[in-house]
Amino acid sequence: MTTERNYAELVSQAEKAVAAVKDPELKRVAFQKVLDDLLALQSGVAPRKPSAEKKSRPAASTKTKAAKSGPQAYVEEMTEDGFFKKPKTIAQVKAELENRGHHIPLTSLSGPLQKLTQRRTLRRQRSKASGNKETFVYSEW
Repeated sequence: MTTERNYAELVSQAEKAVAAVKDPELKRVAFQKVLDDLLALQSGVAPRKPSAEKKSRPAASTKTKAAKSGPQAYVEEMTEDGFFKKPKTIAQVKAELENRGHHIPLTSLSGPLQKLTQRRTLRRQRSKASGNKETFVYSEW
């Protein structure tokens, strides 16, 4: 019987706390929160702080490989698909990316190709094109 009175008193306190709130949905949520806090205080457990209720973001290291995007990720995908088994020029890389639906300027490909070369994912070699012009070709090691 005493617990019923305590609950009635707690409900009464919660109702008084939210009496000034006009929005019915907000009033319901606020009432529930106040009542939860009052019940927690009565049971000897400290009420949770609002900052503890916020959902935390997952760490950056938990991102999956599929979440990556951009020129470098697209070129890495092409490497995994075996595109670089034979030497390819940067123009051929751009054309293949366009075939895959990624329209990236030629100037935006040189950086990712260089990084993959530095990581030894790709190999870069000089090649003579038509005439005296030399270009670089990229291939797997």
